Amino acid sequence: MKKAKIAFWIILVAFVFLLAYQNWNFFMSTHGLRVNFLVKEYHTPELQNVVLFLIFFFAGLLIAYFFSLLDRFKSKKIIKNLTALLEENEKTTAALKSEIDSLKNAKPVNAAPEEIIVAEKANGSADSTEKVSDAS
Repeated sequence: MKKAKIAFWIILVAFVFLLAYQNWNFFMSTHGLRVNFLVKEYHTPELQNVVLFLIFFFAGLLIAYFFSLLDRFKSKKIIKNLTALLEENEKTTAALKSEIDSLKNAKPVNAAPEEIIVAEKANGSADSTEKVSDAS
């Protein structure tokens, strides 16, 4: 894919140079622009066509940049809000997972002493089994 991109750009640059070379007289000829408002008429100084092309090209780039600026600000704000929401959801998920783990290891509330002993033996705590067996 890299070779295709390089080949594309080489062909494009060669085409631009060929166009400029074959139309050199047109690009170097001078013209002035005029705007006729009903009240007053404005004239630009005589400029070469290549300069006029570059001026309008860069003016178009600036216009496109400023029109896309608002969209970029909106996108950054949306990304910031979604990132904050994602972090909040990750914290909530971690808290819920730790709660589930603590509930898995908790003693049953309404269980008989024998069931507590069995549950504690499964967890490996022998000290608490002695306390329950002494109490009964």
